[in-house]
Amino acid sequence: MKKESRTAFVNRIMGLSFKSTQGKYSYCNDTKKQVLFSLNSANGNVILSPAWSKKGYAHSLKHINKIKNDGYELLIFKTSVKKNKKGETVADGFSPVIERRQLVIEKDIFKAVPLDVFQPDEIPEDNENIYEGAMKTIKVNAYERDIKARNICLEHFGYLCKVCEFDFEKVYGERGKNFIHVHHIIPLSEIKSEYKLDPIKDLIPVCPNCHAMLHRYRNTILPQELKVILTQKIR
Repeated sequence: MKKESRTAFVNRIMGLSFKSTQGKYSYCNDTKKQVLFSLNSANGNVILSPAWSKKGYAHSLKHINKIKNDGYELLIFKTSVKKNKKGETVADGFSPVIERRQLVIEKDIFKAVPLDVFQPDEIPEDNENIYEGAMKTIKVNAYERDIKARNICLEHFGYLCKVCEFDFEKVYGERGKNFIHVHHIIPLSEIKSEYKLDPIKDLIPVCPNCHAMLHRYRNTILPQELKVILTQKIR
């Protein structure tokens, strides 16, 4: 059986009719509301950078906006490239496996991050940084999005909810091990651009229920306040 070409693969998956996919980073199906990016493994999770071809960047930026603004689903397939005899970068194989990813924006660089890297533990806020397809948008403040800060917080406090003391591993076993949300104690609306995050003083682990209650009605309360409410209800 003849090996399927990259162009044939993209056309089949996305329902398109390209004669060639050379020079393109992304492909869009408006009926399915899906955007497919080719992800060069050498670029990590970066799917679009202004350092690349301006023509390709401008073309794919339109697709990025559909993910951001119109709820399009972000899909990727992994590719590799090489230099031809002219020194030009050309395609050099691909993996015919489609993955659903989350869009992460860092200034003018766009990344497609695996879904299990960013657990859905952030509460919607005003600054949009992470986007997920299927008509669902997750808005995350950059301070809560810092994986290093999250890790430092959890290394210090562990994985018990600091409000209700729920232990996911104890209840769910191996499946619940090392699962918890991380809450920013200072209301994000009060954080200024020059603010320097202290992962131990400013972040605490909380379960999803307590996290939602802390942020409910967009009137964020302190963990101590929620703990008092919980204690009173238990009595």
